[in-house]
Amino acid sequence: MHTVLMISSGIFHPSLPGRLALWRALRATPGITLHHASSIEVLARVDPPRADALVLFIHGKTISTPALDALDRFVREGGGILAVHSSTASFKETPRYTEILGGRFTGHPPVGPLKIRPAGLADEIFGDIPAFTVTDEAYHHDLSADLRVHFVARLAHAAVELPIVWTRHHELGRICYAGWGHCSASLHHPSTVRILQAGLAWVCRRGEDGPR
Repeated sequence: MHTVLMISSGIFHPSLPGRLALWRALRATPGITLHHASSIEVLARVDPPRADALVLFIHGKTISTPALDALDRFVREGGGILAVHSSTASFKETPRYTEILGGRFTGHPPVGPLKIRPAGLADEIFGDIPAFTVTDEAYHHDLSADLRVHFVARLAHAAVELPIVWTRHHELGRICYAGWGHCSASLHHPSTVRILQAGLAWVCRRGEDGPR
């Protein structure tokens, strides 16, 4: 059984219905015990976190140095992070935070139908999930060069596809980012639930890879 701490707060962004939908989806992940904290500053008080992985569904402006140090240490030593939607739009002026996640928000087109498709063949993390459509907000990012993109999203009638699900390693730790979540309904879609649960299960697999 893996212990996971979900750090999330907000009424509008992230929305309360979205946060509840994410909680329900992740709580149903086999082998997961889910706990909640309302601020990333909890990491400064409990270092190291008593968890195998953290879920970040936040939209914050500042993070203290002790909390950032604890987050960085947690991941480098083998902890996992599942980051959702606005987590990459948080702490944008803190390069060490965005380097951990692998992407920094730079803007977004309007909310609309997103056609989400696999970026490649079925893989060992997410399996074979066919293309699907949700209404949500896809972010533009400055991305790390070491990402593995698993799914891309395209707005209707747009030519550009945006990476919306990626994974990376941060020394011994694992990071998975899933970009939907502005609209709570997208967090109920069976394919997004499947991807979120698979991503969480992957980041919880502490210590299965060697140093990177």
